[in-house]
Amino acid sequence: MLRKFWVDRWKRNQIGFHQVNYNVWLTKYWVNLGLASSSPVFVPMCGKSLDMRWLEQQGHLIRGIDLAGIALEAYFEEGNEDFNRIAQGSLTRYEGLNSVLFCGDFFELTAVDLDGVVAAFDRGALVALAPGHRGNYVDHMLRVLPEGSQILLVTLEYDQHLVSEPPFSVLPEEVETLYESRCSVEVLESAPTDLVPPHFQAHGVESAVECVYRIIKER
Repeated sequence: MLRKFWVDRWKRNQIGFHQVNYNVWLTKYWVNLGLASSSPVFVPMCGKSLDMRWLEQQGHLIRGIDLAGIALEAYFEEGNEDFNRIAQGSLTRYEGLNSVLFCGDFFELTAVDLDGVVAAFDRGALVALAPGHRGNYVDHMLRVLPEGSQILLVTLEYDQHLVSEPPFSVLPEEVETLYESRCSVEVLESAPTDLVPPHFQAHGVESAVECVYRIIKER
């Protein structure tokens, strides 16, 4: 059901979650991670995010995954970049010049697929998941990311009673609960925003709070 929901959103071009500019928190705080410019980084539920292009411009090699092949193909086509499509078990690899993007279930990713990755940027993955799925997502993320990897996480906070669709509200105490047993968690910034999805406004949510975290996998 989850896969069908997101694939259908892409097919119908209902992609209000896709940002047409680089994420402001990425460009502001990525430097805080202190990474070598040539190191591989991971973007879960990546879609055709322009943030991957920004990360490429910093010299990084990109790893990503999404359920919708149409989104991955659009990433390369809109960037005028050739790519190869290769079957890999239950996943499909889309290989570009500086990126390998997987199409398929996030939970089918293995540590081998993310070998060498030193950091992840999560703007749209955790907040896309309903509460009952977040624990499994974080557990698998920490299983496949190498030890010492960092995560730049962006969450959204608002009155969840008003909206029942993603992006969901994820509060600081939940972030701590999800990550603290295996990671250090640092809040970099928390700030109000009125840049909320159109369907939020229809339900009375005109503003929210974005929170940015630096998370380091310690075990």
